[in-house]
Amino acid sequence: MTALLATENLTMRFGGVVAVDGVTLSIGERELRCLIGPNGAGKSTFFRCLTGQYRPTSGRVLWRGRDIVGLEPHAIARLGIGIKTQVPSLFDGLTALEGVALGVRRLHGEREARRRALAALDRLGIADLAGATVGLLAHGQRQLVELATVVAPEPDLIILDEPTAGMSAEETAGTAALIREMSRDHAIVVVEHDMQFIRAIAETVTVLHQGRVLVEDTAPVVLSDPRVHDVYLGRPPEARQAVPA
Repeated sequence: MTALLATENLTMRFGGVVAVDGVTLSIGERELRCLIGPNGAGKSTFFRCLTGQYRPTSGRVLWRGRDIVGLEPHAIARLGIGIKTQVPSLFDGLTALEGVALGVRRLHGEREARRRALAALDRLGIADLAGATVGLLAHGQRQLVELATVVAPEPDLIILDEPTAGMSAEETAGTAALIREMSRDHAIVVVEHDMQFIRAIAETVTVLHQGRVLVEDTAPVVLSDPRVHDVYLGRPPEARQAVPA
């Protein structure tokens, strides 16, 4: 079967530096995939190649079998790909409802955009923030409002870049539950470095190291792999047994 999203030998070079080195992976319908790795592993560069922010040096990015390399980010979004970056990108002067609806209006009329925006806020448990001015919200609330802007158009694939950055432990746990719930209706790729968060949500995990796929398997297998402990956690061999799987 044709994958929803796939990459084939995706490579991104910056001069003599190879940030992403021949990455091949496949994401299926309604799959929850976590992409992890230490700082400098190539996660953010790979993310930007998927979303059209970078044009890869070589290789392909396929959306339902169609090569989308070279499309602008807004064109990629229109295909049915929702993208949440690490830093919230919101209009501080709008209410949460207005901001979420604005993102939907590129696809639907005003009334339908408002309906979908309200539904997304309710789905994320923040309907009470609909009338709140975005610029006055706490960081964790802003993260959830931006997640609502991604969910509201009902994309087939949602890509989340460190979705819990700056959140409290309680907010992180709530976001993990939301992502698990959303994965029933959407394929989701989560780019993360927080191992505890990965343990809470992961089904399949792909580990990048030095721009390449180091290992890819179910979460329990990946999180107990000594290679992952070495390159990701930086643990010496004698400490591996102390790391919970």
